[in-house]
Amino acid sequence: MAKISVDEFVNFFKYYKGEDHQVAGVKELYRHLDLISKDDRSSWITIYREGPKKPEPSTGAVYVTKAQLAAIWECSAELIYDYEIDEMNSCLEKYEITTAPRIRHFLSQTAHESGGGRYKKELASGEAYEYRDDLGNTSPGDGPLYKGAGYIQLTGKYGYSRLSEYLNDPRVMEGVDYVAENLPFTSAGYWWMDNRMNELIDDGADVLAVTKRVNGGTNGLDDRQHYYEICLKEIN
Repeated sequence: MAKISVDEFVNFFKYYKGEDHQVAGVKELYRHLDLISKDDRSSWITIYREGPKKPEPSTGAVYVTKAQLAAIWECSAELIYDYEIDEMNSCLEKYEITTAPRIRHFLSQTAHESGGGRYKKELASGEAYEYRDDLGNTSPGDGPLYKGAGYIQLTGKYGYSRLSEYLNDPRVMEGVDYVAENLPFTSAGYWWMDNRMNELIDDGADVLAVTKRVNGGTNGLDDRQHYYEICLKEIN
């Protein structure tokens, strides 16, 4: 008998809207729960009722300066706004991308993925993502609304909802424009954390190994290596 994964189980409740078939399904689930699971002191009930965790306050640390980012992106520092630097450093701190190797790989990969910071959102319309159940896109317009956003493109309603919940920021669900303009690094950092990139790098991964996890292959490897070489000079 095939078993569903934890993520698949969570998805049943993520899209719960109180519709008749959903209510019936939950009642059937309740019927199969053991007595301990039904106890209002059970750990899962306690965790659920606690609500989202509040984010830890930022220390305001500066890990990368505007001049350094401009050098990595190979552009004028005048093209980079102060709030973009603040968001980047907040991201680095939030996701513990704070050692030189972690920062080098994160900034070289995001530089490639964004064309040196030029692109904060996917250029395609997003129509190809319409009614993609695997992305959580179940309603008309979800494809374009939740197309790729950020410097490692967050894609799909399910991915957006996970980020929204993690950040305790309901505005993430406004879609691609909000994430692209306000959370381009932060959304990429969330992906980085979710895919255990820091651990991979701490184990000594090179650009090839990091690229394979980010890209699923070796697309753009030379360009990623090029940005990494710049990062080696800029991030000490």
